[in-house]
Amino acid sequence: MKEILVNTGFKNIDIKLNEVTDEYARKWGYGLKIKEYIGNGEILAYK
Repeated sequence: MKEILVNTGFKNIDIKLNEVTDEYARKWGYGLKIKEYIGNGEILAYK
């Protein structure tokens, strides 16, 4: 993700990864074991 942001002209990139909670996984997983395949994070970057 950081490489994509750099290649599109963003600077001062800060990516903070957060734990994927069971509640979050249920919301997006529709009953699947999606927790193994998704991420949760915050991205702050300036252009």
